[in-house]
Amino acid sequence: MSKKITNLANFTPKGALGQLFTQARALNELNAQLANYLPDTFKSLSLCAINGNTATFVTNNQALAFRAQKQPAVLLDILQQIESLTEINKIVVKVDLKEN
Repeated sequence: MSKKITNLANFTPKGALGQLFTQARALNELNAQLANYLPDTFKSLSLCAINGNTATFVTNNQALAFRAQKQPAVLLDILQQIESLTEINKIVVKVDLKEN
């Protein structure tokens, strides 16, 4: 009988799934750091991907996505305050319309 894993905090799968777990943990940590810098109007933005010099944010609020797209300098300034994100020079904001 195989041992059941109940705490996924220490679970480290191999291969592509392991890479996804690593990326998710890193993004969760960055989102926690971003929460300290984001103004209240941008609080529901969530960093969901970093590809090269592009940071992709997601939100379920279309109005917020529109505002964020019109103010990329604000988000770039915030990202520059986090050491591991200083190389980011482009912001993409997407809307997630799925209901929870």
